Amino acid sequence: MVKNLAILNKFFLFPPLFRILRILFQFNDSTFHFSCLQNHPLGKRALQYAEDFYFKTRPENRISSITGKLIIHPDDYIFLDLLTSDSQDKLYEFNFVTLDKSNIKKWIYRGRFINAAKLFSEQNKWGDLGAFKYLDNLISIMKD
Repeated sequence: MVKNLAILNKFFLFPPLFRILRILFQFNDSTFHFSCLQNHPLGKRALQYAEDFYFKTRPENRISSITGKLIIHPDDYIFLDLLTSDSQDKLYEFNFVTLDKSNIKKWIYRGRFINAAKLFSEQNKWGDLGAFKYLDNLISIMKD
Protein backbone atom coordinates (compact mmCIF):
# COMPACT_ATOMS: atom_id res chain seq x y z
CA MET A 1 0.00 0.00 0.00
CA VAL A 2 2.68 2.55 0.98
CA LYS A 3 4.67 2.05 -2.23
CA ASN A 4 1.63 2.63 -4.45
CA LEU A 5 0.47 5.63 -2.44
CA ALA A 6 3.91 7.20 -2.50
CA ILE A 7 4.40 6.75 -6.23
CA LEU A 8 1.04 8.30 -7.00
CA ASN A 9 1.33 11.26 -4.66
CA LYS A 10 5.06 11.87 -4.06
CA PHE A 11 4.14 12.73 -0.47
CA PHE A 12 3.25 10.60 2.51
CA LEU A 13 0.88 11.71 5.24
CA PHE A 14 1.57 10.07 8.59
CA PRO A 15 -1.26 9.48 11.03
CA PRO A 16 -1.08 10.88 14.59
CA LEU A 17 0.73 7.73 15.61
CA PHE A 18 3.98 8.63 17.29
CA ARG A 19 3.82 9.86 20.88
CA ILE A 20 5.89 12.76 22.12
CA LEU A 21 8.59 10.75 23.95
CA ARG A 22 9.32 8.46 21.03
CA ILE A 23 12.25 8.68 18.65
CA LEU A 24 9.78 8.69 15.74
CA PHE A 25 7.81 11.71 16.97
CA GLN A 26 9.14 13.87 14.15
CA PHE A 27 6.85 11.94 11.78
CA ASN A 28 3.73 12.37 13.92
CA ASP A 29 0.74 13.71 11.98
CA SER A 30 3.10 15.15 9.36
CA THR A 31 3.62 15.10 5.60
CA PHE A 32 6.96 14.18 4.04
CA HIS A 33 8.32 13.90 0.54
CA PHE A 34 8.55 10.20 -0.15
CA SER A 35 12.12 10.61 -1.43
CA CYS A 36 13.12 12.23 1.86
CA LEU A 37 11.64 9.32 3.78
CA GLN A 38 13.59 6.82 1.70
CA ASN A 39 16.82 8.60 2.64
CA HIS A 40 16.01 9.28 6.30
CA PRO A 41 17.60 6.80 8.74
CA LEU A 42 14.20 6.24 10.42
CA GLY A 43 12.05 6.70 7.32
CA LYS A 44 11.51 3.06 6.40
CA ARG A 45 10.73 2.14 9.99
CA ALA A 46 8.22 4.98 10.31
CA LEU A 47 6.60 3.99 7.00
CA GLN A 48 6.22 0.39 8.18
CA TYR A 49 4.48 1.48 11.39
CA ALA A 50 2.19 3.78 9.41
CA GLU A 51 1.38 1.02 6.94
CA ASP A 52 0.53 -1.35 9.81
CA PHE A 53 -1.68 1.34 11.34
CA TYR A 54 -3.55 2.08 8.10
CA PHE A 55 -4.07 -1.61 7.36
CA LYS A 56 -5.25 -2.61 10.83
CA THR A 57 -7.69 0.31 11.19
CA ARG A 58 -9.62 -0.32 7.97
CA PRO A 59 -13.17 -1.34 8.91
CA GLU A 60 -12.84 -4.70 7.13
CA ASN A 61 -9.70 -5.51 9.17
CA ARG A 62 -11.09 -4.76 12.61
CA ILE A 63 -10.85 -8.35 13.78
CA SER A 64 -11.00 -8.85 17.54
CA SER A 65 -7.91 -10.46 19.06
CA ILE A 66 -10.27 -11.91 21.68
CA THR A 67 -12.94 -13.57 19.55
CA GLY A 68 -11.41 -13.60 16.07
CA LYS A 69 -14.59 -11.98 14.74
CA LEU A 70 -15.10 -8.74 12.85
CA ILE A 71 -16.10 -5.85 15.12
CA ILE A 72 -19.20 -4.30 13.55
CA HIS A 73 -20.21 -1.65 16.08
CA PRO A 74 -17.84 1.33 16.35
CA ASP A 75 -18.62 1.73 20.07
CA ASP A 76 -17.30 -1.79 20.68
CA TYR A 77 -13.99 -1.14 18.88
CA ILE A 78 -10.77 -0.59 20.84
CA PHE A 79 -7.55 -0.24 18.90
CA LEU A 80 -4.18 -0.16 20.61
CA ASP A 81 -2.03 1.78 18.20
CA LEU A 82 1.75 2.13 18.35
CA LEU A 83 2.37 2.10 22.08
CA THR A 84 6.15 1.84 21.83
CA SER A 85 8.68 1.45 19.05
CA ASP A 86 11.20 -0.22 21.38
CA SER A 87 10.95 -3.98 20.92
CA GLN A 88 12.59 -4.46 24.35
CA ASP A 89 9.64 -2.87 26.17
CA LYS A 90 7.01 -5.25 27.54
CA LEU A 91 4.34 -3.02 26.03
CA TYR A 92 5.69 -3.65 22.50
CA GLU A 93 3.75 -6.90 22.04
CA PHE A 94 0.50 -4.95 22.31
CA ASN A 95 1.15 -2.63 19.36
CA PHE A 96 -1.68 -2.66 16.82
CA VAL A 97 -3.97 -4.97 18.80
CA THR A 98 -7.69 -4.83 18.06
CA LEU A 99 -10.14 -5.60 20.88
CA ASP A 100 -13.88 -5.63 21.29
CA LYS A 101 -15.04 -3.84 24.41
CA SER A 102 -17.86 -6.27 25.14
CA ASN A 103 -15.36 -9.13 25.57
CA ILE A 104 -12.52 -7.26 27.28
CA LYS A 105 -12.85 -9.34 30.48
CA LYS A 106 -12.17 -12.47 28.41
CA TRP A 107 -8.89 -11.18 26.98
CA ILE A 108 -6.23 -13.54 28.32
CA TYR A 109 -3.51 -10.87 28.08
CA ARG A 110 -5.47 -8.18 29.92
CA GLY A 111 -3.49 -8.43 33.17
CA ARG A 112 -0.20 -8.53 31.33
CA PHE A 113 -1.19 -5.44 29.33
CA ILE A 114 -2.23 -3.52 32.45
CA ASN A 115 1.05 -4.34 34.22
CA ALA A 116 3.17 -3.44 31.17
CA ALA A 117 1.26 -0.18 30.61
CA LYS A 118 1.56 0.86 34.27
CA LEU A 119 5.29 0.13 34.27
CA PHE A 120 5.78 2.05 31.03
CA SER A 121 3.97 5.04 32.52
CA GLU A 122 5.84 4.84 35.84
CA GLN A 123 9.14 4.85 33.95
CA ASN A 124 8.08 8.10 32.25
CA LYS A 125 8.28 6.52 28.81
CA TRP A 126 4.84 7.79 27.82
CA GLY A 127 3.96 11.27 26.66
CA ASP A 128 0.58 12.70 25.69
CA LEU A 129 0.29 15.74 23.46
CA GLY A 130 -2.82 17.14 25.07
CA ALA A 131 -5.01 16.86 28.13
CA PHE A 132 -6.39 13.45 27.15
CA LYS A 133 -4.40 10.69 28.86
CA TYR A 134 -4.49 7.92 26.25
CA LEU A 135 -2.52 5.24 28.11
CA ASP A 136 -4.26 5.95 31.42
CA ASN A 137 -7.58 5.65 29.59
CA LEU A 138 -6.61 2.27 28.14
CA ILE A 139 -5.60 1.01 31.57
CA SER A 140 -8.93 2.20 32.97
CA ILE A 141 -10.89 0.45 30.20
CA MET A 142 -9.02 -2.79 30.85
CA LYS A 143 -9.64 -2.62 34.60
CA ASP A 144 -13.38 -1.88 34.40
